[in-house]
Amino acid sequence: MARRSALLTLLLVLLFPLFGVEKAGPSFRVGIVSLDAGLEGMAEVVAASAKAYGPRIHLTDRQHQVLVEKQNLSLKKERIEALHAAYLKQDAASVAQLQQEQVFEEISRILDCEYTVEPYQSELATLLRSGDDALDWYLQHSQYNGLLILQSQAMGELNRIRVEFLFIERMPLLDRLVQYGSYRNLSKELDAQLFGLLGSPDQGALCFEQANTAFTVFVDGFEHAIPDNPLFLSSGEHELVFASPGYEDKRMTVTVEAKAIHYISVSLTKIQHPALQVSSQSGIATWFADGRLLGTGLSISLLEPSYPMMLSATKEGFENRILQLDTPLETLQVSFNPEEFSNEVLVLDSQRDFYKRLRNTILVFGAYVGCIALSKTYQTGNPLWQVGMVATSSLALVGSVALVMELASYAAQAGSHF
Repeated sequence: MARRSALLTLLLVLLFPLFGVEKAGPSFRVGIVSLDAGLEGMAEVVAASAKAYGPRIHLTDRQHQVLVEKQNLSLKKERIEALHAAYLKQDAASVAQLQQEQVFEEISRILDCEYTVEPYQSELATLLRSGDDALDWYLQHSQYNGLLILQSQAMGELNRIRVEFLFIERMPLLDRLVQYGSYRNLSKELDAQLFGLLGSPDQGALCFEQANTAFTVFVDGFEHAIPDNPLFLSSGEHELVFASPGYEDKRMTVTVEAKAIHYISVSLTKIQHPALQVSSQSGIATWFADGRLLGTGLSISLLEPSYPMMLSATKEGFENRILQLDTPLETLQVSFNPEEFSNEVLVLDSQRDFYKRLRNTILVFGAYVGCIALSKTYQTGNPLWQVGMVATSSLALVGSVALVMELASYAAQAGSHF
């Protein structure tokens, strides 16, 4: 008895400056404390399992009463200290206010949990291993409402790992032999224990193991994005539909049991679409599908296309093409617009040049018609009229052919299938 009292006194002297008593808040604080060295990896596994399967604690009547009493005791202590300080200052107004009836804040029966891994301290571990009195004292005077206690014991080539939960009483959660450092193997059992301890009495958990692709799940018709953490559902039957673009939907019915974890492996079947042949009407291009390089050429084949698909193509001197394909196709023809069509200044310059050439051609035609008219009315026998008519008609013909070809080129460049 004397030894235990001495240890508790030492605990008070050494560790009390490290933490102060905090009044109860809207969360349930849990400290993860290692009583043996070398359990940092195990502490990480415990913290991950606790955050995933114990995000909230559903308090029993007894647990709720204990928290209420702890809160009220803390508030009464604060009130007494404040009243004492007011008396010393002779602050009559504060004294009168503090002497009024105190109203205590209600505590919800469902509280969010906060988990904190405490760094290993040999002195603290030694004192906490001395007995339950030391653990209870630490719990009462720390910021925590509960403790997850980790211990290890070397047994030849194996390690005995023990995990306990301390709130009102000390409850064993896990006692297993593992190879040193192979703590991940304990995750599933630890998940089940923590969910059974902290989970809702009328909910179960679904944990999805993705086999080949990301997906969305619909539960009873309502969409749920698959998170890293489990999906909590009310106990009973539920209709699940798994969907992913480019894959066939998968349906199943599951029966969820309260405080039980159901592991579901999801493997979706890819939808088989006909091969897609893509060709360029404007020469060799470089092709991409959903940002992935397909190759360079006049055409390219996709043997197993997946929809929706973002198809893009680049060609030097032409605008890039980006096509959103939502429905299956077998053939696709793509044409490119010259970069000058995308630049307003270049388009205006091209139009001016075209109008100048059209004007010149019209003037040459006018000169040709003028030569014919003058040759019939003025010096009709002069051979120079014949030379003028041949020259102007030739220039007019060449200019007309050039204009027609340019117009045809514009029409071909502007027209496209996609």
